Amino acid sequence: MNKIFVIDDERYTLDFFEALLMDDKNIMVYKYDSPLKALEDIDKIYPDLVITDILMPEIDGLGVLDYIIKNYPDITVILITAYASIEKAVEAIKKGAFDFITKPFDDLEEVTVRIKKALENSQLKTELKNLQENIKEVYGIENIIAKSKQMLDILSLIKKIASINSNVLITGESGTGKELIARAIHSLSDRRNNRFLPVNCAAIPENLYESLFFGYEKGAFTGAYTNKKGYFEEANGGTIFLDEIAETTLNFQAKLLRVIQERTIKRLGSSNIVNVNVRIIAATNKNLKEEVAKGSFREDLYYRLNVIKIEVPPLRERKEDIPYLVEYFVKKYSKEFCKNIKKISSEFYKFCYEYEWPGNVRELENVIERCVALEDGEVLTDKYLPNELSQVDIKRIKPYKIAKEEFEKDYIRKLLMISGNNMSEAAKFAKIDISTLHRKINKYLKK
Repeated sequence: MNKIFVIDDERYTLDFFEALLMDDKNIMVYKYDSPLKALEDIDKIYPDLVITDILMPEIDGLGVLDYIIKNYPDITVILITAYASIEKAVEAIKKGAFDFITKPFDDLEEVTVRIKKALENSQLKTELKNLQENIKEVYGIENIIAKSKQMLDILSLIKKIASINSNVLITGESGTGKELIARAIHSLSDRRNNRFLPVNCAAIPENLYESLFFGYEKGAFTGAYTNKKGYFEEANGGTIFLDEIAETTLNFQAKLLRVIQERTIKRLGSSNIVNVNVRIIAATNKNLKEEVAKGSFREDLYYRLNVIKIEVPPLRERKEDIPYLVEYFVKKYSKEFCKNIKKISSEFYKFCYEYEWPGNVRELENVIERCVALEDGEVLTDKYLPNELSQVDIKRIKPYKIAKEEFEKDYIRKLLMISGNNMSEAAKFAKIDISTLHRKINKYLKK
């Protein structure tokens, strides 16, 4: 049911709109000859549309408009005006009124159409408000599960940096929640009402970087049949999240550096400079310092992105968070799958705590989704754990870094034994540079 307030000190106007809309069963008209009374009732009734006269003794229509825009910005307003006060109606449109209707109301169809369009606008505002609330619910900082000191420190840092525009670099293994942190920063910032645009840099072919990020003009290349905005223009006023930034090419890195320095872009096929106001949050699961040393990442870009760094620890290093994550995901998927899971077994908790979770929070969520989907009882047990996980002796699993170092150490020993300690032969057997072999020997065998 659409609720419409009509405010006018003339009885004729109130009766006119009531009669005009009375046949529409989806509309309820509330008539007010006092704007003060109407404003008092807004909280109780919360109309979808307010139609108000401009010239009234208590408060004029512009005053009503100002009050609604300030306190109820999602309510749509139409002004009623006589031909002599068209200038005030235009002023009202500039202030935020949706439309104005002129007296006398000669064209009934036109008046009806304007009201219908205003109600459609009100519906769009409501949908947008609900969408923003849903986004906040899904991506807000309150949905980052944090009980460990490492994660609590990260939440504190997020709150500190959200309101500034400095670039942020988020590092951490795959599945640790880097994008969730980026979204939380955006949702707390002044940019939250503008777009958050996530881009997976690893998924973009090298020959498409420029056209996708900077856009293009019609005719810039074969197939460019129309003008197209790039990612930076689409995210203007908001935040762009560059995931897997280490996978970009050196050529693109140079262009990205220029965007950061000058805050401008040029579309392909155009000489016009476009100003962009975008906050950049980048993320990677690689060590960018090492990538710089290898020559695969620009050092100047690294320092431009690494203004504020957030290192997200892997799940195995913040096991205090695991019980809370388990409970959160069990509740989430119980609701989604209409399950009646009231308890989580100690065996399930034990597995979750002792397993190393190489896929981090993402892997944990996927496992719990599977188990909840298959569980028929009220207690979540470990019987539906994936076979490849449940059959692993989890107590014997070592962290990847330690296991890798142990393998390399043993491999180098055997390599030298087979080659008779001949460095050149050993390097040939291993198909590595002799300088690499020297580094490995110094690292593992000369401690």
